[in-house]
Amino acid sequence: MKIKPLTQLREMIAATLKSQTNLSKSFQSFFIETMELILTHTGRLNFTQMARCGRSCESRFRQNFKKPFDWLSFNKSFLESTKGHRIAIAIDPCYIPKSGKKTVGLDWFWSGCATAMKKGLEILGISIVDADDKDAVFLKAEQTFTDKKRGRKPGCTRGMENPDSLTGWYLRMLTRNCRQLLSICRLIVADAYFSKESFVTGIKFLGFDLVSRFRDDVNLKYLYTGPKAHRRGRPQKFAGKVDLKDLDMSVFAEDYAADGKLVYKMYTAIVWAVSLGREVRVVIVDHVDTDKKRQARKVFFSTDKTMSARDIFDIYRTRFQLEFVFRDAKQFTGLTHCQARNKEALSFAFNASLSSVNVARAFARQQGINLSVGSTKTLLHNAAMVDRFIAMSGKSPNMRLNNTDFKELLFYGVRAVAYLL
Repeated sequence: MKIKPLTQLREMIAATLKSQTNLSKSFQSFFIETMELILTHTGRLNFTQMARCGRSCESRFRQNFKKPFDWLSFNKSFLESTKGHRIAIAIDPCYIPKSGKKTVGLDWFWSGCATAMKKGLEILGISIVDADDKDAVFLKAEQTFTDKKRGRKPGCTRGMENPDSLTGWYLRMLTRNCRQLLSICRLIVADAYFSKESFVTGIKFLGFDLVSRFRDDVNLKYLYTGPKAHRRGRPQKFAGKVDLKDLDMSVFAEDYAADGKLVYKMYTAIVWAVSLGREVRVVIVDHVDTDKKRQARKVFFSTDKTMSARDIFDIYRTRFQLEFVFRDAKQFTGLTHCQARNKEALSFAFNASLSSVNVARAFARQQGINLSVGSTKTLLHNAAMVDRFIAMSGKSPNMRLNNTDFKELLFYGVRAVAYLL
């Protein structure tokens, strides 16, 4: 019996769609076709090219890309592998290059690759990062809009000087998805940009805790735990400023972690963060690299004071797995290819591209093989080409392939070849 990767792919996507309600059969078939095209087509993934290589016309792609779809519920189906592990909700903005003057949301955004502000679009990606498996499962992405919002401001932005800032927009997105996210995890991990009082207060209002990193010049204070002075006035709250170069080891606890050549020396304590206006658990880490003369000291923190130093450090390091999802989507699944100007169509294209990374990884795991997204796409592209050859040749006896030949065609050009069982 010959292996049929495309059939297995369609069945897996159809099984995942069962978690969705009120989806017509027409939209389900369109969705399966779209995800299949993303993982088999090697050219640009715009409406014209998808119509040339797919079974549907161009207008069907244009019309269905404007329809709403619950991407978060769809991608929650891929969280089975994270059960019982240390997980957190990772958020990170991603710059999308886009030219033209009529695209909605076009503005100047920070590009990490260029380390500069560039004109284009931005999306805020949400994923689940697994600190034990060192992996990420994408959940949802929403486009960033910088226009001012009218009406009453949500509770998470109260007290902000500018509720229409980027921080305010990120908090609004988390508010819209708050209920579903809280059912998965209550811990958010983000980079140092989000270690500000307005964001921390907003997510605490929503019911989340934050793991992040402070700036190198962070202002921390020791908490006073001595006897209460019997005199008038406010009781003493602080016991001096934390000197990062000379820590008080009667307050800080010491721990170690190793990762190959690197040795991480950690110091942890509960202190007062002046910039956040609250108590946090900090983890001060020395990255001891034997190849470097000068070592770097970084300060991580969690608003959940019950977390251990190892968990805070491991979860923050795993945050970068979301960047790999963005990388794979840009390289292999057409994250930057959509040429639509409608915000609904753009949203569908962004989420379809990023969700297909989940599908590719789940497909490889289902077959019991360890392949990258690029190799998985090469395998599925080969399968589509072989199916096309056989379909075009009809029942010609010259096209009869034994199982060995079929496998050789499927894995042509695939790195780290691992045959299907």
